Amino acid sequence: MQLLPSLSVPEDLLKEDGNLSPSSLFDCDYKQCWFEIGFGSGEHLSALMRRHPDYAWLGAEPYINGMAAFLKDIQDLDRQNVRVHMDDAMMLANSLGDGSLDGIYILNPDPWHKKRHHKRRIVNPANLDVFSRILKPGGKLIMSTDVPYLADWMVTHAARHKDFKWLAKSAKDWQSPPNDWVTTAYEVKGAKGAKQMVYLFFNKT
Repeated sequence: MQLLPSLSVPEDLLKEDGNLSPSSLFDCDYKQCWFEIGFGSGEHLSALMRRHPDYAWLGAEPYINGMAAFLKDIQDLDRQNVRVHMDDAMMLANSLGDGSLDGIYILNPDPWHKKRHHKRRIVNPANLDVFSRILKPGGKLIMSTDVPYLADWMVTHAARHKDFKWLAKSAKDWQSPPNDWVTTAYEVKGAKGAKQMVYLFFNKT
């Protein structure tokens, strides 16, 4: 966790006023900037850092065990192109400027099973408005889950949003990952009672 202070987005920049430019967080040029919300142990994010060292990466994860695992995994990498936030991802999302991201990953988020907790789901109309605002035109919103009713929830809310277009043309498109997909340990193991991972790709129109 010694890396955390140097890689964290400074708290004084998290004003949630929509004026934070990602370029101000990095000491390097980059081709694209992506944000992974709730990265768990970080294996997906670290794999993407290795695959695309010319991209900038933002990651939010509120739990210390996940953050510690991620930081341990990247300690031997060039870390100038990654910044993290160990708290509510929406604090960072709300702070980012308009059209500042090329893509957002939301992989296997908490389903918040109980109905009274559904408002806590990261994919909801208000948050989709924020994701639309911070994505560039043509930017990607990529989501996955193996919880069937959460998949229905995410598809329904994203597809209803005026700024997002679901890219699936057939069932195969959401039942199978693309060829370049980074498979995580969670995907292999699956959640208790899960039957199938669902992969949801949306473009900001």
